[in-house]
Amino acid sequence: MKDANFIELVEKYQKGICTDSEKMMVENWLDSLASDENEFREFSGEEKLALKGKMQQAIKQKIALNRSARVIPFYRRVQFLRIAAILALAIGLGFYAGPFGRDIFNLKNETLLLTSNGITQKVILSDGSIIWLKGKSTLSYPEEFLDKNREVSLNGEALFEVAKDPSHPFIIHSGGFVTRVLGTSFNIRKIGKKMEVVVFTGKVTVSGLNSPHPLVLLPEEKAVFISGNTSVNKEIYHEKNEYLAGTEYNMNFEDSRMEDILSKIESKFDVKVKVEDPKILNCLITADFTDQSLQKTFELLCQALNGRFEIEGNTVKLQAEGCE
Repeated sequence: MKDANFIELVEKYQKGICTDSEKMMVENWLDSLASDENEFREFSGEEKLALKGKMQQAIKQKIALNRSARVIPFYRRVQFLRIAAILALAIGLGFYAGPFGRDIFNLKNETLLLTSNGITQKVILSDGSIIWLKGKSTLSYPEEFLDKNREVSLNGEALFEVAKDPSHPFIIHSGGFVTRVLGTSFNIRKIGKKMEVVVFTGKVTVSGLNSPHPLVLLPEEKAVFISGNTSVNKEIYHEKNEYLAGTEYNMNFEDSRMEDILSKIESKFDVKVKVEDPKILNCLITADFTDQSLQKTFELLCQALNGRFEIEGNTVKLQAEGCE
């Protein structure tokens, strides 16, 4: 059951119009929240944090619904207070109970990734976007992007290579700031109340709670925001190596052997490349595949080698005439 369906079910429960089976489902879940504390222990910290945000969103939706109502009968208030109190308790604990609760809040499509000890960790999202999560940073994202917008949340620092999809904007929530792109590469660094956005390719817009207008950033531009301050410092940067450290963002090759190029492609995109004719592995290639998707990378390669390719899951089959 999705979040919206659960909210609708709770609304029916409050109005006293749900079926006996629906009423039993809600009350059994509420009772499990309040009484069976042992069930809480089976969930990971990532699931607890993910659920906390979903519960808070659900309660906000419920509050909005009830604010718009003119009259709430007393018995419905009792039911609402019971629901709100138990949900508030669950949020305070940071978790929920039972398989029904897991299905209600759709945690199967919610993932929380945490890096530690200063190690850069790569994440490939369902749309093909690559995120390099740095240091002790946290990234929250869905297993699949099902809505019009592709939205993630970041706390810390990450380098983004966003897959191009004009019909589905990519939005990053970081502190009180929102970064919106269509397909580009950039770095976000948030330390305390300070957030820094550096653009490598494409165009990025950044807005904050106190910002009167979104700020547009182009390649080689950098913006620094201070939470609670409406002023923004925008400048040109000249050295981006510090932002690329620990990532495989740079895919620029000059007279490089095909074997080495394919090895880097395999490492970056987590794929296995199968070559029909091993002779092409000795070909020397000069090309820049930086900020290109897996599909685009092989399109460019095949143009140089007069070849063709096929992507099947995590395997790429490459056929080419060679470089002679």
